Amino acid sequence: MHNKRMKKGLVITLCVIAVAVLLASGSFYRVGQGEEALVITLGRVTDIKGPGLYWKLPLIQNVISESVTTIHTKEYGYRTTKSGSAGTAAKYADVEDESVMLTNDDSIVSIEAIYQYTIRNVKQYAFDIDDPEGTLQLAFEAIIRRNIQNRTLDDALLNKEEIEQQVLPDFQALIDTYEMGVKINDVRIQNITVPADVASAYEDVNNANNEKTKRLDEAEKYANEILPTARSRAYQTVQEAEGYKAETIAAAQSEVAVFEAVYEKYQAAPEITRKRLLIETMERVLANSGRIIVAEPDGDMVKILNMDPTSADTIGTEKGGM
Repeated sequence: MHNKRMKKGLVITLCVIAVAVLLASGSFYRVGQGEEALVITLGRVTDIKGPGLYWKLPLIQNVISESVTTIHTKEYGYRTTKSGSAGTAAKYADVEDESVMLTNDDSIVSIEAIYQYTIRNVKQYAFDIDDPEGTLQLAFEAIIRRNIQNRTLDDALLNKEEIEQQVLPDFQALIDTYEMGVKINDVRIQNITVPADVASAYEDVNNANNEKTKRLDEAEKYANEILPTARSRAYQTVQEAEGYKAETIAAAQSEVAVFEAVYEKYQAAPEITRKRLLIETMERVLANSGRIIVAEPDGDMVKILNMDPTSADTIGTEKGGM
């Protein structure tokens, strides 16, 4: 009976020792070169370890290790479904929910891009953020969409390098506000295109714009040909009108001066002036009359006046003799 108890106690002791050895051996961990490890004790970060071999308290502590030198590459707008090799090409799949976006002239473009980052603070990246990769993807999407929405279609299609240079610092600044412990190393726009579904519509728009530009050029050319002639004619007409105006005013002023002079003489000698005006008027009226027959009611003679300036003869004859 005593031997059974001793055997049983020995078995229990050996089991305890075996479990302790297993726990102790499983508590050793190694941190590789270029890595940092977080020692988490009862849910709290209690230590950060660099490269080396360490031991942790079994069942109480666990370790999270991340590389701080590895460059992580993330795809946006597409995903690689099959990596390429020497004999086969890589295969990709579009992610339209990410890639399709609007420009500021309400045009649609499709963008494929990659960004690269390294972890510079393991605690912030692996412990303080629930979903660091998802957060990075959403932050990149916010920055790239904002940049594209500030551009026209042509600007977006032609200036990939400029977009990259603007997106990278904006992306880093946004990530820094999240305190994620990440450094953005690079941003590359792989492709910016017009989606196939709307490419034909854009082609029609471009053709219409080209036709519009052509018509405007023709109209401008026609205007450049017509306007100088029209302006010359207008200038000539204005000058003629100004000359006619000056001539008419001068004539009117001359007539007024003559009238005023005659009126002054009339006021000084009304009877004489009246007779002079009558004589001058008769001279103007009879200047081209040729012969004039004058018959006096009480006389027997009929006078024929020859108004021809070359002859001043007056012919007289009796009434009834003609």
